[in-house]
Amino acid sequence: MRFDWVNILATVIFVSIVVTLILAVASYFAYKVREARRPKTAAELRQEGQVKVFFDQYQPSADEAATSAAKE
Repeated sequence: MRFDWVNILATVIFVSIVVTLILAVASYFAYKVREARRPKTAAELRQEGQVKVFFDQYQPSADEAATSAAKE
């Protein structure tokens, strides 16, 4: 009877180790895919000579400027 429990426990431990290793490899690949898709940081853009702009400056067109000047 004791021999059966040892085999069952050994199998459970072995399977849990194998599943853990498989999940670790899958997590690593998911991390690498995510890192490849992430947007560039401000420091990376500065090295390339670009500026990270969160908002674009609003420049009204000539029609809008004339309309707002006529209202005043």
